[in-house]
Amino acid sequence: MIIHAQRPRCYLLVPFAIFAIFIFSTICGSASAAPPRSDSKRVAPPTHDAKLSAPEARSPAAGFYPDNLTLFAPILKLASPGPDRAARALAIMDRQLTFQRKLSFHPQLSPALQHVVDLLPPRQSTMIRAAAIYSNTDIPWTVMPDGIHQIAVAGQPRAADYLYSLTKQYTSPEEAERFSGLFALKPAPGSSPNNVSNVIGSLSGEVMTDTYGIGAIVDAIAEALRESYGELKPPWDTAPGSFNHFDKAALERFHRQMPHLAAKFDEYLKFNNVLDEFESPAGPIVLLNVDAEVHLDALKHFPHLYDFYRKLAPAVTANSAVYDSRGNYWSRSSFDRGHMRASVMGRNGLLTPFDSAFKPAGESVALDQLEHGGYRTLATGHIVSMAMNFGLANVGFTTDYRRNAEQVTIDTRMNAVPELIAPPGIHKAMDFIAGRFLRVMAQGNGGMRTRLSSARLANGMYHFSGGGAAELDYSPTLEFLARIGDAIATQHNDVVRTEERALGEELFDAFVADYNDARPAILALDKDQGNAK
Repeated sequence: MIIHAQRPRCYLLVPFAIFAIFIFSTICGSASAAPPRSDSKRVAPPTHDAKLSAPEARSPAAGFYPDNLTLFAPILKLASPGPDRAARALAIMDRQLTFQRKLSFHPQLSPALQHVVDLLPPRQSTMIRAAAIYSNTDIPWTVMPDGIHQIAVAGQPRAADYLYSLTKQYTSPEEAERFSGLFALKPAPGSSPNNVSNVIGSLSGEVMTDTYGIGAIVDAIAEALRESYGELKPPWDTAPGSFNHFDKAALERFHRQMPHLAAKFDEYLKFNNVLDEFESPAGPIVLLNVDAEVHLDALKHFPHLYDFYRKLAPAVTANSAVYDSRGNYWSRSSFDRGHMRASVMGRNGLLTPFDSAFKPAGESVALDQLEHGGYRTLATGHIVSMAMNFGLANVGFTTDYRRNAEQVTIDTRMNAVPELIAPPGIHKAMDFIAGRFLRVMAQGNGGMRTRLSSARLANGMYHFSGGGAAELDYSPTLEFLARIGDAIATQHNDVVRTEERALGEELFDAFVADYNDARPAILALDKDQGNAK
């Protein structure tokens, strides 16, 4: 297991604003969107942060921004209100992009850390083998009180790379762009020194930045929703999923304003649908309803990634949804043997819940005005191995989102025992083998839980922290499942990951080129005094 910050996967959305909305909504953005809860709270409408606008432009509909406003306008939200806000936002974005390139695309491991990684099993089976790993004396553990075995890692920029190194003691980062990570295993209650069958596994990390926190990201995503539309005028769609003039208008705008990234998306993706637009008494509805497939041949100049995706994509099916407390959707996404879909709804530029028929199903929410809310996620996934389906269903989590002027905290816990997917003939045997592991993971020691937070410090820097913990049971019979995971991991080796990063950086470069071309349009936003407030 390599301890590092998770890099974003630039998958399949058009334009970049839509991509950002989908990713953030699925992971954490919808955390702030929970009006049905009785304890949800809204921040008072901002009095010092006016909506973005462009001179001599008219919005196509209430809540949406003019189509000649640069798609990069939401980055103004990365800077605090005040004079020269656009110029300050550009400086912040410049620093973040430089840091992000090193962090996401050029990770390097010190020889000592690489040795540790070589001793650990593939990531896919680390949780299953946690108790065995705990007892492995070949791993250079740092032994702490209460029998804790831990591995501490520090990260920092090094020229064009980001270097991760093994450290003896864990220390929190104090400088910008520094990282600290910790992988720890602790004997579960009831264990003895000679019999550790269950462990509490935890993985955590901290990053210090001089750019922005989660709150600014939420604000930027809220603004991006207001820029995501096709035409917002009749003839309206009557059903979702039909590629028509709305999709063409959205794509044309994307190509006009972000030509480099749009060209890359055209190279790697086929879009069957982008968005649908409907009329409603409460205002126009935009269903960001992306349906896309990878142009497999376009991956051939990444031969190992091409071969991995060619073999894996036809075997994998996965579905994920984010729900409110009434069972309506905040977002839906799926991967079905190479076919990718993602759906998020907006009404008057505000995130809106929808039902299974893609109809509005509740009050819209301004993400940037919410300080407390909650949501649920439910996922399922399976892979065909040895001509049989194996996987998990009912993988559910409950998330609580809290925000104040200086900090955002997102707490998530597993809320149900996952269900095993296996062929009927061997399902009982597999449930007997894996059932206890899943029950302990979901319920032991309070159940699997994670936390992600960012806080603005007195010196103006931002402290990000994240981590998760779960009780992990071990049984030698789970080696069968581990071997399936290891077989996949062997195919998804370092060469494939290197090519994944190369593809990601190719898309990143295209985004940066469009961003640099948009600088004059971004700076022009300072001419509108309303944007500085």
